[in-house]
Amino acid sequence: MTGPASKKKRPVLRLVLILALLLAALAADSRWRLVTQEYAVSSENLPAAFDGFRILQISDLHGDIFGRDNRRLLSAVKDARPDIIVITGDLIDAPNDLEAVGALLPRLAETAPCYYVTGNHEWACGALPELRALLAEAGVRVLDNDWCVLERGGAQILLAGVEDPNGWADSVQPPEFVAGVRASFPEAYLILLAHRNDWPEKYPSLPVDLIFSGHAHGGIVRLPGIGGLMGTDRLLFPHNTEGAIRQGSYTMLVSRGLGNVPGTFRLLNNPQLLVAVLEKNAGPS
Repeated sequence: MTGPASKKKRPVLRLVLILALLLAALAADSRWRLVTQEYAVSSENLPAAFDGFRILQISDLHGDIFGRDNRRLLSAVKDARPDIIVITGDLIDAPNDLEAVGALLPRLAETAPCYYVTGNHEWACGALPELRALLAEAGVRVLDNDWCVLERGGAQILLAGVEDPNGWADSVQPPEFVAGVRASFPEAYLILLAHRNDWPEKYPSLPVDLIFSGHAHGGIVRLPGIGGLMGTDRLLFPHNTEGAIRQGSYTMLVSRGLGNVPGTFRLLNNPQLLVAVLEKNAGPS
């Protein structure tokens, strides 16, 4: 026989169950529903031929798979219509991620020319030599303190990439590297690929035009009106966790990334493909 007390508990239990289901659905959506976000980046320094140039950024995949054989990810990449794809590190967490990433890379390279820089996790997991072999086999250009020229309509811009600080201790430091590039191309529009998102603090006057970075994972949990809750250094309310940040002469675009470090989660923070659309700014008339 059911008494009055048990009857009173039923609405509370239903409410708890409904809230638990809603939270589970929100967590699943935050973890697996891909979003593509575009950012217009304008500059007087951009050659007119590159107006409308589309750069898709993939960052912090951490070996995750979106759909069978990454079909959902590849479909979203193609739908973004990139002119080039830049991969800003942390593709893998462990050697057992190599098989899936090895299958993904050639498919990405079929869509658009691909360029890659290392993140901290590739160095930490010890599988970087094997990953480099897969990148080379897929035709992905590795920019390890290196740069290349992109050409369009008779005009040129520069694309450069720096190694992650987890790399070799004797690696050239970013200011020296950029200075070397600038010595040959003092006025060129220069894009820099760099995994970490601390450039405004460490190098506020770096003579580049655009930086692509990741590493922050969007702050893990994103709070409406506040932003990221936790940094990858486990400090609360970190800076520079997503989007466009203007600093000195450059704009830094920070991807929220795609995957997770094992043992962590995402909430109100969907996996992100970031697309930069370059725009020629004519400047004041």
